[in-house]
Amino acid sequence: MTKRKKIIIGCSAAVAVIAVIILLMVFVFDTFGLFTSEYKLNYDKYVKVGNYKGLTYDKIKVSVTDKEVKAQIKSNVSAKATTKSVKTGTVKDGDTINISYVGKVNGKTFSGGSAENSNITIGQTSMIDGFTDGLIGKKVGSKVTLNLRFPKNYSANTKLSNKKVVFTVTINSKQVTTTPKYNLAFVKKYTSYKTLKAYEASVKKELLATKKSEKENEVKNTLWNQVVAASKVKKYPQKQLQYEQDQVIARYKKMAKSYNLSWSKFLKTYMKTDSKSFNKQAKSYAKSVVKQKLVMHSIAKKEGLKVTNKEYKNYLSKLLKEAGFTEESFKSQYGQSIEEYGKENDYKTNLLLQKVLNKVMKYGKEKSK
Repeated sequence: MTKRKKIIIGCSAAVAVIAVIILLMVFVFDTFGLFTSEYKLNYDKYVKVGNYKGLTYDKIKVSVTDKEVKAQIKSNVSAKATTKSVKTGTVKDGDTINISYVGKVNGKTFSGGSAENSNITIGQTSMIDGFTDGLIGKKVGSKVTLNLRFPKNYSANTKLSNKKVVFTVTINSKQVTTTPKYNLAFVKKYTSYKTLKAYEASVKKELLATKKSEKENEVKNTLWNQVVAASKVKKYPQKQLQYEQDQVIARYKKMAKSYNLSWSKFLKTYMKTDSKSFNKQAKSYAKSVVKQKLVMHSIAKKEGLKVTNKEYKNYLSKLLKEAGFTEESFKSQYGQSIEEYGKENDYKTNLLLQKVLNKVMKYGKEKSK
């Protein structure tokens, strides 16, 4: 009846669904960093770093409107909404309900046609035509008979195409969401503020800080691109170049496996390419990564920038907190510790990159206009 979609999750502050990833992405500001290898080299032998001091950038100006403050408060209030299952009421469009159902074709059950305690959302969950609509207006706790027909071309099971089907559906419960009202009682219950004015001022302050941070990241991105563009690779260290190329190929092959597809099928379906062309793209991308890492490590060495174990540990803890995980819940979901995950995704390199970017911006000059 329904198709389960495989979701690939990456965490820093949010959760994301991967469909197609473009190879030639920009290395900077990848929250996790993509690849890892040793870059303990004589950097002067491989790269001539472009000027990274005194670069100019537009003055950072941010503002927050009353409308934005109200929208954020509305979002904060919605985040405190509670949901519970009830066994009374009537099913409406948009409701999330729990059902058990048995489907029969010619009086016989069929594979995938029955389920116990399945949650569906009316108007959102993908079922055959008439299934969810047929439950609207029905009472929770009731048993409903739906006389339907499968689509003429039912790709989920072609043997069922255009066949009549009878579903007997029991509506077990529905979810009811209660959203608190925004008032002084809300502020006192969920925040440390004692007045609406103080709370609203704090919301505005946070929005300003977020906007400023975003603008600063944009500036850092622009400055970094300038530095990399002005830098020249004298020759590529072959060990690192091969490593980066192997890594990108390995990661896409891992993705293909997660989709239960052969390598060639994955490339054709999602990347619209073949193995030979993909390898060529991977090599080009590897050169881009190696260049940026050479520039980054070279600047870090000149400026005495390092990432201590304590800094790295705090960084991982911050990522966990921002993503809403504990060390235990993260390991339970991903099957590995945050330390293992960080090593695999080269978080430490990203933290070093952030230090380099901060240094480049500190050396920069803000334009007055």
